[in-house]
Amino acid sequence: MNNKFQIFTQADKEAAAAEAGEHLNLMLTEHKKTPVLLLVSGGSALGILDYVGSTSMGENLTVSVLDERYSTDVAINNFAQMQKSDFYQLAFDAGSSFFGTLPRQSESMPELKARWETNLKNWNKENPDGLIIATLGMGADGHTAGIFPQADKEKFKNLFESENWVTAYTAKTQHAERITTTATFISKIDIGLVYVCGLDKKTKLSEVIKNQSEINTLPALLWHKIKDTRVFTDIV
Repeated sequence: MNNKFQIFTQADKEAAAAEAGEHLNLMLTEHKKTPVLLLVSGGSALGILDYVGSTSMGENLTVSVLDERYSTDVAINNFAQMQKSDFYQLAFDAGSSFFGTLPRQSESMPELKARWETNLKNWNKENPDGLIIATLGMGADGHTAGIFPQADKEKFKNLFESENWVTAYTAKTQHAERITTTATFISKIDIGLVYVCGLDKKTKLSEVIKNQSEINTLPALLWHKIKDTRVFTDIV
């Protein structure tokens, strides 16, 4: 279980994103001489990266995404979306490394899953004293990363709580073909920066903070497995 679970509340979503970004920038700066694996979430959580400066990055930083949409469409694929950001260019110019998750030509979903998982496990093996940081978000349904609620506990366990660090499956949602890090991997994250804004998420966020419900119906409860979780929100 985690050592810390802190809530940081701001007046609006822009201020919450700025505070989360400032925390991330400070962490990367403090650990610039340490191997750091940074996994970023897509969607609104990408806004956190706008507040990270070039001086916090360098050759010890490796960047990937926390979950992926299996698509070669650059308007859908999460890694391709990140590549459009100033953050990506700053990290690239600073000599940082990347684990890309844009499907290669003729690469199947299982093949991409295997390539990405191999990269994550190799990084962990080569950097036993490295730091894993992730940015996370939450949908109004309580999903986090690409881990969506499942009514069937056994199905959830097989998909997300096996020994695998990455899983590929078809979700009942938009952009159904998903490849995501699992609950097993999330428990290995050292610091999680969670960005959750909007009143439509208030009920689920309250349940997460109180550590209520079941993980299969409220996957965001997995944040409690992260060693140091910091939630940035405008929800009062």
